[in-house]
Amino acid sequence: MKPTLIFLITILALPLIGMSQDIKPEDIASARKIRRAELNDPIRPTWHLTIAEGKGMPFDPNGAIFKDGIYHLWYLYQAEAGHHWQHLSSIDLFHWRWHSTDLMHHPGDPDNGIFSGNAFIAKDGNVVIAYHGLGTGGNCVAYSSDKELNIWDKPKSNPIANPGWDPHMWLEGDTYYQISGGTPVASGKPNPPVLYTGESYDRPMKKVSNFMAFDMPDVDDFEDVSCPDFFQIGDKWALVCISHIRGARYYIGTWDGKQFKPEAHHRMNWPGGTVFAPETLLDDKGRRILWTWVLDRKSGVSSGTMSMPRVLTLAKDKLSFNIEPPKEVESLRYNEMQEKPFTVAAGQSVTLQKISGNILELDITINQGKAKRFGLKVFCSKDGREQTPVVIDLEKSILQVDMRPSSLNKPDYREFVMVREPNPNMETQNAPFNVKNGEKIRLRVFLDKSMLEVFANGRQCITQVLYPTLKDAVNIQVFAEDASIKIEEVKAWQLFPAMQW
Repeated sequence: MKPTLIFLITILALPLIGMSQDIKPEDIASARKIRRAELNDPIRPTWHLTIAEGKGMPFDPNGAIFKDGIYHLWYLYQAEAGHHWQHLSSIDLFHWRWHSTDLMHHPGDPDNGIFSGNAFIAKDGNVVIAYHGLGTGGNCVAYSSDKELNIWDKPKSNPIANPGWDPHMWLEGDTYYQISGGTPVASGKPNPPVLYTGESYDRPMKKVSNFMAFDMPDVDDFEDVSCPDFFQIGDKWALVCISHIRGARYYIGTWDGKQFKPEAHHRMNWPGGTVFAPETLLDDKGRRILWTWVLDRKSGVSSGTMSMPRVLTLAKDKLSFNIEPPKEVESLRYNEMQEKPFTVAAGQSVTLQKISGNILELDITINQGKAKRFGLKVFCSKDGREQTPVVIDLEKSILQVDMRPSSLNKPDYREFVMVREPNPNMETQNAPFNVKNGEKIRLRVFLDKSMLEVFANGRQCITQVLYPTLKDAVNIQVFAEDASIKIEEVKAWQLFPAMQW
């Protein structure tokens, strides 16, 4: 066929292609209205992964997997036919493509909605997603051989693990394992996760025993193990999960193929914070990368934001994580700003002259000398009515975010993530942070309109959602309370928006 004829046929077919989408002018106008509102939303993040539209409640990250050079991630949201998983993909962790297909309920499926779970590569090369099938009482699977992971099949044997709750499934040797999380209970009675095994991912699995041999002393009986994610890291094994009351947390321990024996337990969220529903993957660089859902307390045009990706490694003590931002965030940087070294006297606050903004990365190195309480303030208005102190308290061994002066119209920062009575309002969020003798403080601070994430010395991270109202709440100050400190280096970059709107 001649090229001219092919061109004419293509041109003539274009109107028919457009008609098949059944898009009306008012649909386009509505879409433009939403995009314009999102762009003008004063609290909607610009480079954090944020829901395209609507409200994600829940907004759990799920199914994270790296395959053929692509990071794949799904998130949980609600649509016409119940709970769906929306599919996203990226090659750099920050710029995401929304896929047109969801993982969802179809007529004839035993489930009536898709709830939390994970993804892994099976023995036959298929990608398998394990999820809690709403309405089944158990856990189901879907599998795909499609290169883009857009086409999924479900076995007739669903649910393959029953009873079930939030699953995490993986292949080890020739055996498939599945953790079924412990369902939340109101009574305070322990409800531990259970372990299933099987020889195939598409046939019923056998319940073996409790997944954990025992729990740790600092975990209360009412804390469930939901959104589990289990993986080897170094020569240890880690279980990242939540309890619905207290949010994201993790265990480090050993795994013998039959039970997980925890040796340490740590929080990734503390009273007043809302870091929730962790999900990880292992990429081709050998990095264990984690996302969490950061519950917000105020909704703008939409509601649903992920934390920035975090890179997890096993610390030297082999009982905790090192936590760092990924190198890919550097691709968003522009307009580098830098201050000369300076000293802050006891009782003094110094406003940075060359660095300001509410969408940026700040990298600061502090020689604290004899000081015990010091830090920086972000989202500061010129008159001081709004400011959010990030405090290092060496006597209390904490990294603190002080929400009290953060906004003229701040929400309640409740102690518990989910409803539990009593649930008092919190004024600060305090993360444990121990500093060795002679160790300086390096803070990497990330701002994104309503998001604050602080990485401290590569081993602690605290995240807080904040809602400044004043347009000039863009200044940054460094302060010392009891003794002088030296700011040895401070530089910053504006961060270019990664979200399309």
